[in-house]
Amino acid sequence: MDTVFTVCMVIGFVVPLITLVFGSLFDGVLDGISWLDGLNGLDLDFDIDIGGFDVCFLPFSVQSICAGLLVFGAAGKVLEGGALTAVTVVIIAVAMGYLVAVVVQTLIKRLKDVENTTYSTDQLLLYDAKVVNTIVKGGFGSISITTNDGITSTYPAKAQNPETVIRQDSVVSILEFQDNVAIVMEKDLLERKYDEAKA
Repeated sequence: MDTVFTVCMVIGFVVPLITLVFGSLFDGVLDGISWLDGLNGLDLDFDIDIGGFDVCFLPFSVQSICAGLLVFGAAGKVLEGGALTAVTVVIIAVAMGYLVAVVVQTLIKRLKDVENTTYSTDQLLLYDAKVVNTIVKGGFGSISITTNDGITSTYPAKAQNPETVIRQDSVVSILEFQDNVAIVMEKDLLERKYDEAKA
């Protein structure tokens, strides 16, 4: 078993290292193989929601498999010399390797979800914002926008009316973006204008 543990450790270490160093050389090498194109749209979702956190119980990425192999091999080598039987050592090593692979796969999926969640300025018009730095008369300040999924973005901002000062911690509505600067109005003032217009 010592050889198996050593080989697993080497694979778990060397494969990610090779993909890190030479990964860009192999980008696109497999693009022309037609049956692989069908796998691109395949979404294997083996997540279980535990307390609002999705845990991936089937690690299907090279990184998670290599992390599992590395921990399996290392745990096996450490436990092998003790008083445990070979079967017990393998069971413990497999459990530890699987646990690490699940954690790595869960983190990878979580990072990909965050990376893919970006909002255009047009989409941000739907959200209220909070003034982080006071918007001074005729000048700028900054606002913070938190979306429903918890992503917070900060933008420079100025008041629609240049004579207005909007204090820190005020809630504002974004009217538009001009050159990545949010044009805002205090939410209460906007609601009053809307109510007056309806009356």
